[in-house]
Amino acid sequence: MNSRPLVIITTRLPPHVCGIGTYSWLLQQHGVGGHSSVEFLAIEGAAESDHSSVSHFEGKPALLSAALDRIGAADVFIHYAGRAYHRYGIPTWFPSVLARWKQKFPAGRLLVLFHELPGDLPITSRHYWIDMLNRRIIAKLGRLADVVLTNTAEHATKLEKISGRKDVHLVPVPSNIDAPDNVSGPRARTEIVVFGLPFGRGQTLQMFDRELRSWQETGRLTKLHIIGPRDAKFPMSASPGVVIEHGMLPPNEVSAILLRAQFGLSNATLSNWSKSAVFMAYASHGCAVVGKMKAEIEPLCFTVAPEEVAQISDVDLSERTAALKDWYDRNASWKVVGQQISKLFSGNVHEEVPR
Repeated sequence: MNSRPLVIITTRLPPHVCGIGTYSWLLQQHGVGGHSSVEFLAIEGAAESDHSSVSHFEGKPALLSAALDRIGAADVFIHYAGRAYHRYGIPTWFPSVLARWKQKFPAGRLLVLFHELPGDLPITSRHYWIDMLNRRIIAKLGRLADVVLTNTAEHATKLEKISGRKDVHLVPVPSNIDAPDNVSGPRARTEIVVFGLPFGRGQTLQMFDRELRSWQETGRLTKLHIIGPRDAKFPMSASPGVVIEHGMLPPNEVSAILLRAQFGLSNATLSNWSKSAVFMAYASHGCAVVGKMKAEIEPLCFTVAPEEVAQISDVDLSERTAALKDWYDRNASWKVVGQQISKLFSGNVHEEVPR
């Protein structure tokens, strides 16, 4: 048991819809632990949270500083994305508040997980100077932190360049849809799933538009399950009964569909697959991931290319999905990621996902 408290600084917590807040909540619920107590310092929404110890600082540096002073020497875990703490993504006050806390409580440890990083914009872009300011904030946070993490190899490389560190740790994003212990069972070979927020879901449907039409014409697609917030724009025309727009569903109902359908479509790329909760949801449920990010490294070598959907054998498909599920259980489950982060708080190095 770690005698120090754990403080998690994050964005809006559930039941509010926020990817980073949900991640920080589920990670603590399933993984990171072993501390004498846990307290969330959320930017807002503390009153609606089910956690027994949540307060909010409303994006105000004085409130965050006062909360950290009250708690004292602790393990502080920050989930950082500039836009989560400031309208334009530049909370310039953030590093100074933490620097002051570290100076006042030198026994405290600071771990920062960077969920987002600025892009490489041309100087002609109207967002160029905003991103440059965000880089300065990230550099300061990176130098202040005892441990720095992020969720893609591309981000890790960029963080090393921005912060000057060479010890950036990589942890994948687990699935936010719990899977049962046993995911084996009959699958509907002609049923496919697409889910997520409207923008990403729309990108996925557009990416696979030609294949979806072909699979429908040849009978390889009889049901296309679309899960997530409803969107008026739908890029694909389909025969009646083929497309089932479920809208928002509770996690257990999403899980049931992922256990039924054979394939899940993903718009993840070689550079961002490890932060795709959709990719991980498919993997954790033994649902074959269909994507255009095939590579020799694990777990991408276990995915299915679009042209394989119609011809891959049941035996090969079963072997790939089993290998993908096994990779997830060993590398990307909430329990595993939580254990890795807990070891980092105690100063132990963990085995990372290969870059």
